[in-house]
Parts: sequence; structure tokens; C-alpha cells
Amino acid sequence: MRKEARWGYILTLPFSIQLLVFFAFPFFFSLYLTFTQWDMFNAPVWTGLSNWNRLLEDRTFWHSMKNILLFTVVFVPLQTILALVLAFFLNQAIRAKSLYRIVFFLPVVTPWLAGGTMWGWLMNKTYGLANYIMEAMSFPAVNWLDSGNWVVPITSVAMVNVWKGVGTSMVILLAAIQGVSKDLYEASSLEGAGRWAVFWRIVFPIVSPMVFLVLVLSTISAFQAFDVFLVMLGTPDYVSDAKVTPNILIYKQAFLSVKMGYASTMAWALLIVILIVTLAQRHLEKRWVHYE
Repeated sequence: MRKEARWGYILTLPFSIQLLVFFAFPFFFSLYLTFTQWDMFNAPVWTGLSNWNRLLEDRTFWHSMKNILLFTVVFVPLQTILALVLAFFLNQAIRAKSLYRIVFFLPVVTPWLAGGTMWGWLMNKTYGLANYIMEAMSFPAVNWLDSGNWVVPITSVAMVNVWKGVGTSMVILLAAIQGVSKDLYEASSLEGAGRWAVFWRIVFPIVSPMVFLVLVLSTISAFQAFDVFLVMLGTPDYVSDAKVTPNILIYKQAFLSVKMGYASTMAWALLIVILIVTLAQRHLEKRWVHYE
């Protein structure tokens, strides 16, 4: 038995080392850095709560939190609802079903640089297709990405992110919907239930755990959004304070200003916000998620 236990420790040693080096050490070291000033060239200097006090008074950071909250409020519900609707209809007996699945999933594997450039052209105020359609419908042109109203560019980027990520959520929900027993569909059809009634009364309660999973994963990814803002709005030093997000600020503080202590403080503050939002979702889960 001792020999088996010894071999168990030996075989799990690479994973344990990886866990310590690439997760545990960075996790606790970043927490330590929140109480220091460190430029990565000299030894960290202990400063106590000065970084946290500075963060509480940093208007740019709190505006970035407002931006990412708006981004999350637009992105998460829209992507989840759209993914659920697409998954439900792609589970029906329709022609070219496989082709539709490929088309809706294609943005997921499209590089952000290509997808963001394409959407940048579409949303261009002067020659973009979006404003061409708006003007054709007698609406004024919109400065989608450079508007003086901070809500417009954040919402625009959120909608582009929906286009990019809805395929992943659709696949998760489609797998859940395909697990619904066909007997339930047959019984509902015999009772004369319509498609909407079948979806709302039968399918949704059964797949609600997976919908909740998609909501949580989408929320976490929304708060961590970085590349979509870089591609759509420009480089970190170019993005204005009105459109900045926490991760861009963290990048600027860490690698442009070389203030790792303050950057770590921002990262931990963002982690706390994500944890609070996730716990709130977990609390509300009991009201609408049904487990067998």
C-alpha cells in the first residue's frame, strides 16, 4: 500500500508543481503586491493600504467599472437569449441544419483582428454599412465607436462581442436541448401545445441549469473583456478614459507605467466585484433554475 501511495505522489508531482508555480504562487504574490510599490526592477517596497486608498479615490477606475458593468448588462442577457433561441430552432427538423450551425459558430473561430477590423468598417461613421442602412431608413448616422456619449461605443462593442461569442453558448445549450426526451415532445404535441408553449413550459425548465452556467460563464468573460476593446477602440494608450475598461487600466499600470503594485490592486478589486456578482447570481439561481 505504501508503494502504491508513493507512486501516486510521484505521478501527481508534475501537476502539483504546475499548480504551485503557475497558480498558487502568482495568486498570493499578487495579493502581496497590492500592499507594495514594485517596478519589476527593484525589490518591492511595503506601502500598506496606500494602493487601496488610491483606488477608492481613482475616478478613472470607477468609470471603467461603470463601463464594464454596462458592457456586461448588454452582452450577457443578449447573448444568452440569442443562443437559447438559436439552439432551440436548430434542434428542429429544418433544412440545412448543419450549415446553419457552422454559420453561427464560425465567428467563434474567427480571429479577433479580422472580426474586429470587419466590424470597424461596418460601423464607420462615413462609409460604414450600418450608417448606410440607418440613413436609408431616415435615421441619422451614428458615431458608433467614437461617440461623445460613452454609452454608444460600449454598447456597440458589446454587440460585436455577442456576434463573436454566441456560437459557444449556442453549442452548450444545443447539447442540453438535445438531451430532452422525445417522449415529452410527443406528449406535448398530442395535447396540442404550440412551439412557444413547448419551449417555455418543457424545454426551458429542463435546460435551465445549463442556461445558468452560460450566464455565469458569460458574466465572468464580460468582466475580463480585453481584446475586443483593443481591436475595436485602439491600443491601451489610445483608448480614452471615457471608454476604458478595468483590464485596459490594469495593462496600462502594469506594463506602460510599470506600477505592478497598483495594477495588482486593480486586479484584486476586479476579482472582488466578479465574486460579488457571481454570488448574487448564485443566490437568484434558486428562483428559476430547476434541478431534477
